[in-house]
Formats: sequence, C-alpha cells, structure tokens
Amino acid sequence: MSYYPYPQNPYQRPPESSGLSVASLVLGILSILGFAFIILVPLAGVITGHLGYRREPASRGLALGGLITSWISLVIAVVVYAFIIWLIFWVPETFYEYSDYVYEDLDYT
Repeated sequence: MSYYPYPQNPYQRPPESSGLSVASLVLGILSILGFAFIILVPLAGVITGHLGYRREPASRGLALGGLITSWISLVIAVVVYAFIIWLIFWVPETFYEYSDYVYEDLDYT
C-alpha cells in the first residue's frame, strides 16, 4: 500500500475583479470635488456602488465609500438646484412688489 498525496489542482480561480467598486469610489470622489452639479456623475457613482456592493464581496469597502460619497454629493446637488430654482422664481416677484411702492409715491407733474 502506497501513500501518495492527492494531486494539486493546477487551475486556480481568477482573482475577483473590483472594477465596479473602484469606479464607484472614483465617481464619488469626483462628485465631492465639484462635479456633482453634473447630476450624472454622482448618479453613476450610486449605481456602480450598489452593483459593486452586491457583486464584489471582496471589495465592499470601496463600494461603500463610493456609495457614501456619491449619495452625499447627489443630495447636496439636488438641494443646491432646488435653491437656485427657488431663487429664480421668488426673487423677481419681490423686486416687482417693492418697486411698485417706490414709484407710486412719486408725482412728476
């Protein structure tokens, strides 16, 4: 009876890719740096972050970092856009209201 070790498997699994997680982190950093006003950058970071978090368990930290930065940038961009739209529609009305009072009191005849 001979004792031979079992043969080793010459084929190894390829390493898991972390492309989605890295893309999410890069997009999150770019959106924090100021590209959040192009809404597509943080939106793409959120989408790739969720996909990377599910599909790539080895690099969940990168995906989570990308998700957090992308969500924060997306919320800030939406709040800033809402504020700008509010200013566009509200400020001219206040100028017209105050200008009527000023010109009514003056009599040039």
